[in-house]
Amino acid sequence: MVNVAQREGEDRPDSTEQSRRTFLASTVGTVLEWYDFNLYGLAAALVFGPLMFGQEGVGGTLAAFASLGVGFFARPIGGFVLGNLGDKVGRKPVLMFTFIAMGLSSALIGLLPTAAQIGVWAPILLCLLRIVQGFAVGGEFAGATLMTMESAPVRRRGFFGALPSMGTGAGFVLATVVFALVSALPDEQFLSWGWRIPFLGSVVLVVFGAVVRARLPETRAFTDIKDTETERRPILTAFAKHPKAILRTIGLVMGGAVWGYLIQTFSLSYGTSDLGLDRTLMLWVIGVAAALEMVTIPFWGWVSDRVGRKKVIVTGVVLTALFVFPFFWLLNTREPWLIFLAVVIGLPVLKDMIFGPQAAFAAEMFRSSVRFSGVSAGRELGGALFGGSAPYIATALIAVSAGAVWPLALYIIITLVITGVTVITAPDNQDKDLNEI
Repeated sequence: MVNVAQREGEDRPDSTEQSRRTFLASTVGTVLEWYDFNLYGLAAALVFGPLMFGQEGVGGTLAAFASLGVGFFARPIGGFVLGNLGDKVGRKPVLMFTFIAMGLSSALIGLLPTAAQIGVWAPILLCLLRIVQGFAVGGEFAGATLMTMESAPVRRRGFFGALPSMGTGAGFVLATVVFALVSALPDEQFLSWGWRIPFLGSVVLVVFGAVVRARLPETRAFTDIKDTETERRPILTAFAKHPKAILRTIGLVMGGAVWGYLIQTFSLSYGTSDLGLDRTLMLWVIGVAAALEMVTIPFWGWVSDRVGRKKVIVTGVVLTALFVFPFFWLLNTREPWLIFLAVVIGLPVLKDMIFGPQAAFAAEMFRSSVRFSGVSAGRELGGALFGGSAPYIATALIAVSAGAVWPLALYIIITLVITGVTVITAPDNQDKDLNEI
């Protein structure tokens, strides 16, 4: 148990400086890892259907999005295994593994032959590598956010927990910019070799990121308990003694995951295939919005430290639900500046009101000995069940409704309502020391 002097000491300048150093190393690794993960979503929307599955049109898009979902369904397995290890051996070694596994699998995707060259083995190998990606990223979010938050001052946990989350936006920006540059190539060159360049670039990123993460110190919260309070089977303890917290974490991530992945992935496919919009235009619009997230994610985390996490998240849920139908109306105008407005409001403004405080809110529901396991299990189950399936469900709903968007809009609103109810009914441990939860 941490005493009052230790708790007050968390706000001293030297402690804050240590938190900043931890943030830098953790976030750089997260940016590079989410670069790899987001590349797959972009390629699934634009090239994997015809190249890896040998299908054009809706059939190819559905097959590519199904493979995208395979990675999401591997994430809970990674969350269980890596979260369990993170609570037993520490946060740092798990984060080293996740980064290297993600980078190498991404580079191998860039070397895969196409369906025209090796037939059915192309989609099989692609899905296997996507499973490795999903497994690795399953331990990334909880590990990276705990690295910063468990060493942060109590009154700034929302801000420090949101900083690695910012890496998800930065990684998407990096992936989108690189993909937009190669997508400007003539179609023949882009489809033959241009799309491979961003994946092969992961080799360089692996080396750089591994060096950065090797310098990470272990978190204060884990160091305080590692010799006395660690569990033999943290993941089983988390499910046995904290089932409500895991269910709440699933509900917490549900609405934001569906909304965010629909904008980042489905709207790219919908805009280019259904609305006939320029591929490069859509990539740049989403890339600019994701760039703004590097500011808005930590901003909303900072706001949650001052006015309360529940207020920020619930406000974001309500405003997003009200914006769902206007989002599709703006998209369907086919006007570039209105599309840009829709995506900017949808991602950095609304989605990040839900996402920014999320890491701190989830972590504050678990005690230190099972925190990695609990947060990973809840978040990755929620991400797999709802975020990973969102582009596939969206494509299917649009197809069966003959292009009408209202069934998809209602689906989004229902998931947002569940998130709002979850947050309202959850306990508020914002002002407690993490080792006293």
